[in-house]
Amino acid sequence: MAHLLGHPGCMESLRADLRDLQAAIADVSSRAGAVRFPSWKFPDKVSCDLDLVALLERYGYAENDPEFSQHSHVVLLELVIDR
Repeated sequence: MAHLLGHPGCMESLRADLRDLQAAIADVSSRAGAVRFPSWKFPDKVSCDLDLVALLERYGYAENDPEFSQHSHVVLLELVIDR
């Protein structure tokens, strides 16, 4: 599985999953109210206040930087857990 770390297809799938999760969270929050708990990934912030669009923009596939792509892949996995 390590050979998939930083793979653009896997990363795009994670990004789509995060967008879907965020949409579901927004839907539930609009009906029940936001749940104000610390973020697992960013414990100094409240999870419902994370700017997921900015995070997805920051952490993505970089064709010329495989090390950054691998780091971004791990961050995306951590954001799935955080959501």
